[in-house]
Amino acid sequence: MKVKTFLEFDEKKTLVIVDVQKSFRKYFTELYLHNLGEYCKEFDDVYYIFDNHVDGKNPDKDYLYDGEVQVDSHPDIYDFPNVTDIIEKRYTYDVNTDFFKNVLSRKKYLKIKNLEENKKLKKGDLFITEEDTALVYIGNNHKWFHCPKKLYNILARNRGKTIYIVGGSDSECLEDVFITAHTLGVDVKRNWKFIYTATHCPM
Repeated sequence: MKVKTFLEFDEKKTLVIVDVQKSFRKYFTELYLHNLGEYCKEFDDVYYIFDNHVDGKNPDKDYLYDGEVQVDSHPDIYDFPNVTDIIEKRYTYDVNTDFFKNVLSRKKYLKIKNLEENKKLKKGDLFITEEDTALVYIGNNHKWFHCPKKLYNILARNRGKTIYIVGGSDSECLEDVFITAHTLGVDVKRNWKFIYTATHCPM
């Protein structure tokens, strides 16, 4: 029998769930939800990230800066075991640097704009905004991810630690969080048993 060391006892197991919410229900099954709930019980900390997917040219952006958003009773959220915190985010599709101009210093805006126009941005390039949020270049279905302050702080606290990530959709919202975590030095691992896409649910 293997005896655990002090460090093994001390290290918490952390899970991040991305966008497993009622408005995306058509992408996963009842069995998926049940088994994900059981999987959550294996972790000490479960961070539940949901997307507010608000339409409009000037959507409310308070979620980006508020560290304690009251979302416990949000109608789009499932009740998973061992949830430590719930984090609100939003995805974007066809936006460029100009979309984020109001949260960037002029110097940083011009730097990013130049990199963008010269096609020198690399996946995972991260820029801190004037609001202490993080702007991360994804370069996929989502070109940019504007990481809220609350999520940024959680990922930064887990620098050097291993966390597991599940949910979806792969190559979209899940990748936004995965790349941001990796850039911040988190040892982030996908569990493919619980990662869905727009065309596939693993169970």
